[in-house]
Formats: sequence, structure tokens, C-alpha cells
Amino acid sequence: MSLVLHEQRKPRMQPFYWVLTFEMHVLGMLLGLAMTVGPLILLYYWTNVWTWISLIAIPVGIYMGIKIWNSLKGHIWFNTHLDEYLLYDDHVEYTRWDPETREASKGSFWISDLKEIYYGRYVMQYSYAYQKSKMRESLPMVELMPMLYLVATEGMKDRVVAIPFIDAMEANRWLEVIGKKDIPLYLTSILIPDIEDESALDLLREDEDLERTEFDGNIERQFRPYMEQLIQRSEEAEDRELTEEELNQVEYDMQMLEYEEALQKRRSAFRGIGWLAWLVFPVQFAIGYWLTRQAEQGNLDPDQSVYPILLVGFSAILFLFLVKWMRWPQIIIFSVVTFISFIFVDFSEIETDPSYEMSSVLLGVAMLSLPVVGLLYMGVRYMRRRRDASKLPPKPKPRRYQTQHETDLSGQSPGEQYWT
Repeated sequence: MSLVLHEQRKPRMQPFYWVLTFEMHVLGMLLGLAMTVGPLILLYYWTNVWTWISLIAIPVGIYMGIKIWNSLKGHIWFNTHLDEYLLYDDHVEYTRWDPETREASKGSFWISDLKEIYYGRYVMQYSYAYQKSKMRESLPMVELMPMLYLVATEGMKDRVVAIPFIDAMEANRWLEVIGKKDIPLYLTSILIPDIEDESALDLLREDEDLERTEFDGNIERQFRPYMEQLIQRSEEAEDRELTEEELNQVEYDMQMLEYEEALQKRRSAFRGIGWLAWLVFPVQFAIGYWLTRQAEQGNLDPDQSVYPILLVGFSAILFLFLVKWMRWPQIIIFSVVTFISFIFVDFSEIETDPSYEMSSVLLGVAMLSLPVVGLLYMGVRYMRRRRDASKLPPKPKPRRYQTQHETDLSGQSPGEQYWT
């Protein structure tokens, strides 16, 4: 019967962070419950326009509660279903969990079938939550941790099994068993995001910086000089003078980066509003306040909704014409800001007060304005389509490097090479 020499299991979250995560999820679910039940309780005891408006929070609370509950279930699953790797004196067994299907895959291979061993790094996110630390000790959120890649022959095909560690000493214990069996050991700088990908083994074998080594009892002592050499080599490559082809490629890459940043900026609804469009809201508020005062003085019928509808409609059209570029979230932004601003046009609590009635009409129109503003958005977008298209950032064109053969065919002097 084989004897288990070493056991490597995916770490659990440290108790402090696990309790903190659990508490934050519970608080979030309680908040969602309060947003769901609270408006109904308020409506039962106080029936007024404000309690009716508070019913908007119910779907938000339900959505929040469902999302947080699913998130908590996911955290519990990840913290209880842990990948496990067992090293015996003659073979390796492993159990891995698929987070998408929530099913376990088990496998094993003989150590005699091992063809290659690679030692490198993997990216561990939220690593501080899985390491023991002292109070007030600052740990990074993302760290590069040791990883062993074991390549074994299975029938006519090679497969790779990745064993992650959070301590290099654990990797040394494994290599003390399998690293001294005349199996090729390599140091690699490749970071593989998805080890289940079929191309993972090809990526390891095609690493240009791959280095053969012999295990001397401390693999980390061998890996650090290897990485320092790579860093030094990279710095020397950066210091050398670039060729004309490389300079033009760098220039094109920078232009593409600026182009992508400009496109990313245009995807922001808030950035696309601009200060001119924001001025619509104080003007709209001033007119709404004036309508409320006119109703209070008896100059306007407080139940008349024509003026509030015209006010919101014209404000929406003006807002959409003044924005720097149009994005659909601006529909929601306009309706939400309008509703919030109209809350402050009047503070009367007497339901028969004309100012209270006018402010209620303004709030009702603002609350129901979302579909109307959506229709206006489509119309204004069509009207200003040429204006928005002309303001799109120009996409840089790659400069093609012509070779001697191409220049000969194009009629240029032989041997002349240039960029176009």
C-alpha cells in the first residue's frame, strides 16, 4: 500500500476575513430586507405621497437581497470545496473542483510517467485573506505565488497538472521526492491564466526564457537569480537604441492606446454630459420652484399637469442637445436628478396646500418621465448623428514598412526602404 508523503490543499480563507465576509453579506441582506419590507410598513401607518414614492425601493431591495445571497452561497462553496493534491511515494492523486459546473474531477498518474517539471508563478488574488498576518500588517491584494507544473504521459498524449502553493517550502518538499528522480526540471517565467486550457503545455514548452536546472534543496534560491537575470535582460533591451521599424511600431502602439482611451472616455455617460448640460437642472429647478409659488399664490391650478410635463419635456430635449456625446445611461441620470431636485421645491406637509399638490405633480411627472425621455433620446440621437460622428476620435492607420522586393515592384529605387 502506497504511503502519503505530502498533502497540498487549496487554503481556506483566514478566520478573521471569513467572519468579516460573512458579516458583510448578512448586513447587506438585512438592508435588502429593510428596503423590501420597510416601505410597506410605512405605507400601512402613514399614507401620503412620500410613502408611495418609497415603494420604488422594493424591487431594489429584492434584487439586492438575491444578489447578495447568491454571492454568499458562492463564497461558502469556494471556501469548502478545495482542490487537493496527494503525493505518494510512487504516484500523485488530485481532486479539482470546477467553479462553473460545481463538479469534482479526480485523477492520478505514476511518478515514473513524469516527463518534465516546471517551476514558476501564478497570480493569487486577495492573497491577504489566505495568509496569516499580524494586526495592522499590510499585505498586498495580489501576489505571485509558487507553482509546480507536472507533465505526465497518459497513453499517447501528454497532460499537465498544476499544483499551486502559497509557501515555497511546500514546493521544496514535493521536489525532494520527485525532483531527484532524474526528471528534467525547468524554471519558467510564463503566467498561465487558465491551466485547464489545452494550450497550457505548449505555452510552457515554447517559453523563450526557459532554463534547465537541477534541484539543490531550495528551488526558490534558484528561481530568484533566474528572475533577476530576466529583469536585467529586459532593462538592457529597453536601454538599447531602437531601430526605425521599432520606433514606428512604438509610435503606432501609443497612438492606438490614445485612441482606445478616447473611445473608453466616450463610453462614460457622466463625462459625456458636460457643464452646459448640467446647467439645465438648476434652471429646471428654478422654474419648478416658481410654478410651486404660483400655485401657492393662487395663480395656477395645482392639479394642472400641463406645465410640469412641458417643463420636464423641454428640459430633457435641451439636456440631450447640450451633452457632449450621447450615452443611454443619460436617460436614467436625467430622470433621477430631476426627481431628486423636485423633492426640494416645497417642504409643506399639508396635503391640501396648493404648493404641496403642485410639488407632488412635479414629482409624479419626474417619476414617470423615464419612458418619455427614452423616446426623446432616440429622436435627438438621430438628429445629431452627424455631429456625434464628426467628433469621434480618428483611428490611427498602421505605417507599413516596405521591403526591398516591394519597392522594386513599385518602381522605387532598389534597396530603398521606407514607411508609408
